[in-house]
Amino acid sequence: MTAKAFLLKDKVALVAGDSPLWTRPVAAALAGAGADVAIAAKNSPKLAEAVEAVQKTGRKALALPLDVAKSAQVQKAVRQVVDQYGRLDILVNAGDIHFFKPFMKIKSSEWGKVMDYNFKSALNFCRGAAKPMLKQKKGRIINIVSGLAERGIVNGSAYCVSMGGVLQLTRALALEYARKGITVNAIGTGWFDQPGQPADPALARYIPAKRYGQPEEIGSLVVYLASEVTGFTTGQFMFVDGGLMAHA
Repeated sequence: MTAKAFLLKDKVALVAGDSPLWTRPVAAALAGAGADVAIAAKNSPKLAEAVEAVQKTGRKALALPLDVAKSAQVQKAVRQVVDQYGRLDILVNAGDIHFFKPFMKIKSSEWGKVMDYNFKSALNFCRGAAKPMLKQKKGRIINIVSGLAERGIVNGSAYCVSMGGVLQLTRALALEYARKGITVNAIGTGWFDQPGQPADPALARYIPAKRYGQPEEIGSLVVYLASEVTGFTTGQFMFVDGGLMAHA
């Protein structure tokens, strides 16, 4: 197997979500592998940064400012991608808002916000992207979630439930689309450096790699899962966490 097998030349990707960690590096990685990339996120400097990162590689970029939790806006955005590029080959759901609060103190509105932006946004984009992918009889859906999709944490009930929902959606769609040329996989993340937030040395010592991850380290796995060589890889949950989930 050569590096050429992982190139995404002439592919069209859609990176969806408002994550301050994943949106820009994932978009840049896909563009660096040869894909044209649309980015759907709220209208903010982060969206502009992701578009600029794609353009620096020489690939085409399309900014789609929207509310990722609004189904009608998502459906419109997917149609824009297909209208402009003629196809949609790759969807990466990168939405992620953190929320931690004792279970009994969480308001109904807070539950709704977390579920909207972490789970409902992924659901909306999967529904939107599945239509052109089913027509093409080929596609790649990649959902980026926290390792807390499989493990609980104190005061993390709302966040864990939202992430667990995306993981179960991944597995269910992988089975449903296994014979239709569409693979659906998830990437589980551990602790990563966040802009403007100093790393906690105590937490870093708990990670087998003894360091926090860098957001760019997600990109290589996204490109792999988006490539032509992964047609037999579906329904999987792969971790990029420095060995964190290997702990008993």
